[in-house]
Amino acid sequence: MLEGISCAGKTSTMYALKNLFATDTQLERNTIMLGEHYTQILNEINGQYVHHRQDEHTQLLFERVEMLEQLHNWACCLGSASQRSRGIYTVLERCYLNHVAHYEDYDESNILKLGERFASLGIEIVLLVISDNLIEHRIRLRDKQMNIIKSNQFYEEQAERATKSQKKLIWALKKINVPSRIINTDSLEWDNYALEIIQQ
Repeated sequence: MLEGISCAGKTSTMYALKNLFATDTQLERNTIMLGEHYTQILNEINGQYVHHRQDEHTQLLFERVEMLEQLHNWACCLGSASQRSRGIYTVLERCYLNHVAHYEDYDESNILKLGERFASLGIEIVLLVISDNLIEHRIRLRDKQMNIIKSNQFYEEQAERATKSQKKLIWALKKINVPSRIINTDSLEWDNYALEIIQQ
């Protein structure tokens, strides 16, 4: 699971992972990569922003893990085979950790069960972080790439909010029972981060 604040590099790292799997013949042929629109709390649906209630988002995450379990069970029932031919490499963006960080009064028993099911599939959380002093720069960089220019005050406020959000994600990481690690993305080396994720 790729987790992190906006502009931490989740999507860029996902693209780098896609390129790895497309070019390295030793890796799994079967990959599932679901961007944040399939797992996040806030979505734009038919032009309207919809914010899932806690129970709705919990149900959504259970549906995602059940889908992956069904595919895993299918692969297992086919008998022994190489990881390359029958393994399934899964990447989810903004998923489980985002839930724990967002809903401070989350249903702990349900979330623990959910974490156990993700962990049993071999899924780990990779929290992408930015050093606090570079967060404003990264927000500006993202907007510059999209030809968006805002006031200095806007970027200062965005950076303050993003810093608080990142601290909540790091706090949430300490409360969960899913294997996890943190990768600092200050250097913007997406291919290297993808390799680091694949190799562990």
